[in-house]
This record gives sequence, structure tokens and C-alpha cells, in this order.
Amino acid sequence: MSDKLKGRRILITGAASGQGQKIARLFASEGASLVLLDRNAEGVAAIAVELGVQGYGCDVSARAEVGEIVVMAARVFGLDGIVNAAGILDITPFADLEMASWDRMIAVNLTGPFNIIKAALPFLQRAERATIVNIASTSGVMPMPGTSGYSASKAGLVMLTKCLGMDLGPKIRSNTICPGVIKTEMTRYLWENPAHTARAEDRVALKRLGETEDVARAALFFSTEDSGFTTGAVLPVDGGFSWY
Repeated sequence: MSDKLKGRRILITGAASGQGQKIARLFASEGASLVLLDRNAEGVAAIAVELGVQGYGCDVSARAEVGEIVVMAARVFGLDGIVNAAGILDITPFADLEMASWDRMIAVNLTGPFNIIKAALPFLQRAERATIVNIASTSGVMPMPGTSGYSASKAGLVMLTKCLGMDLGPKIRSNTICPGVIKTEMTRYLWENPAHTARAEDRVALKRLGETEDVARAALFFSTEDSGFTTGAVLPVDGGFSWY
């Protein structure tokens, strides 16, 4: 690798699996010092040990817990970057969507990144340059059936990220990645079904589902000076699905 992140100190949420874990692996290979968070304490500990970094069990929606862990980690290791990859999904028509599911998606997908960034902000502001990357979704920029709760949470995250770009510049850059269907545990119901996979692939210009590596490379771009004149941006990583 090219050591693009050598000397950087980056916190990644949702790092025990899926996109968050792939981002952690790529960032570690590029020389970053990492703090990994996930509500799956055992899973995040395992990947942290493998990569030789710090890992903590943490529910991003639990504000007091987030504050304690982020401040502790930042004081010990310092922070100049955030990647918010933790997220949950419930595809249910609005008429059948439980209020508890709505509340949980907003808490994890929108309030969770807020909690992380708010706790880390004093440390990001002390850095010479800092980056925030939030993983949203194509569902946050275009409506799809059964995703009212999920889409609302991700649309909120897109706008939060834009506002952070405006409020926190010039030293802190804030950008959003909007993945399409990426092959993770969260979307296993889709890509393990050949008929669902074929329909999904047919809808995108590149005629395949996304891989976690696709998202990780985009997160790397936004976390380096390769994107040094970019903030408040929304990058679709969806194979040509949303065209917005």
C-alpha cells in the first residue's frame, strides 16, 4: 500500500463487520492508527487484535457511553478522523412499520453519528486538518418501497454531513458516501437469493452488486488529501443506480 494515512488517528464505527470492517482493514493497511467501535464487543475486539489497534464495544445511540469511550480514546491516542459506518436496516411498508423500529433507526443511523462527532469534536478541532466521513445510502436520496424509516434516517445523515461541512470548515472536512446494494450481512437476504440478485444487478449500469471494498476505497478518498478541496459532498457508490 501507499501509506496514505500514515500518522492519521481515525475512529471507525460499525467496525466488527461489513463495510466498517473493510474500511478498518484498508485504513490499517494504509498506515492509520485506529480506534474501532461496534455494539458487537466480541467482534470488534477480534478485529482490533488482528489489526493491532484499539477496539471497544459501544452502542453509538447511547450518548453517555459514546462520550465516555470517545473522550477516553481521544485523550490516549488523539483523533483527526471519523468514519461513521454503523447502521441498521428494516425494510417494512410504512403502514406496518413499528414505532420502535423507527425510533431505533433514527437513533443508530442519524443520532449515532451525531453522538460520535459531537464527542470527538474538541479533538478534531485541535488537529491541523481533520476529516469526517458518514456512510449514508442511496435510500437517503431517492425513495424506495418499504424504506420510509431507513430512508428518513439516511436523508437526515446526508443533510447533517452537508451542514457540518459548512459549520466546521476550513480545518475539518465532512463528506457522505451513499452506497447502493453492497454485499454485507445486512443485505444477505437479497444477494443470497439468485432472483433478487438478478433484479438488483439489472437495475444498475455496472450490472453487479457492490462489494465492501468499493465503499472502503471511497472512504479512503474522503479521508486523504486526494479530496482536499472537497467538503459537503455526496458520493454515490451504487454502480449507477441513483443518477442524482
